[in-house]
Amino acid sequence: MTIGEMHIAIQLGVDKINSFQADMLLPEEIDIELNQAQIKYINTKYGKGNKYQKGFEESQKRIDDIRTLVTEANLVATYKEQLDARIFVDSVTLPDDYMYLVNSRSNLVLNLNCTSFIGTVTNTYGTTRVSAAPGTSTEQRKVNKFVQLDDLYTMLKDPFNTTTDDRPLYTVRGNQLDLYTSDIFIIDKVKITYIRIPAEISLSLAVSCELPDHSHREIVDMAVGSILETIGDPRYKTHEIEVNKNE
Repeated sequence: MTIGEMHIAIQLGVDKINSFQADMLLPEEIDIELNQAQIKYINTKYGKGNKYQKGFEESQKRIDDIRTLVTEANLVATYKEQLDARIFVDSVTLPDDYMYLVNSRSNLVLNLNCTSFIGTVTNTYGTTRVSAAPGTSTEQRKVNKFVQLDDLYTMLKDPFNTTTDDRPLYTVRGNQLDLYTSDIFIIDKVKITYIRIPAEISLSLAVSCELPDHSHREIVDMAVGSILETIGDPRYKTHEIEVNKNE
């Protein structure tokens, strides 16, 4: 549907028994309802808060529901701090349109001979932490492992679960990913795959919904349900039952 068609569908959905409630709706109000429904739709499809209890990529339907918002980004790491003699923290800033993280991989600069402290290996942001003999450093890309903040220090001290060059640990802090490195490797860049925030739907700006076409009817139905609830229409509960059937 185009944005104009979505507006018409909402007006028809609200007025389908000639209640004329849609006559009081301004285009800007319909835009607000559509944008709220769009975010609710994404949250429902990404997580397991739906009747099938399946999240993103757990079924073909869930993959297709928000596939147009799957985005990749290469982020440059910056040095944050040193936690102890052997553990360091690098950070990357998440994109402005970031919504949900799907996966992340780090580009590592690895010291192949950590017992031979001759020369240096320096990452792209100019912080030298890894000492190595000339010619003994290499770059690798490894999948990061998420760790909860309340488990972080316990895991870092555990030799079987600590951050390694094969499985760097990371935590989420505000709009940052903090990645934990050791004295044998540094993180140069991070590549993430994420669900981005969609563009705001707007009739006046001619901005249509970015989600796949099959999702538009569901978003319209969700917006109609929200309007019916707001105006106290007795059809609200019946409408919600029908919307849930389509989910």
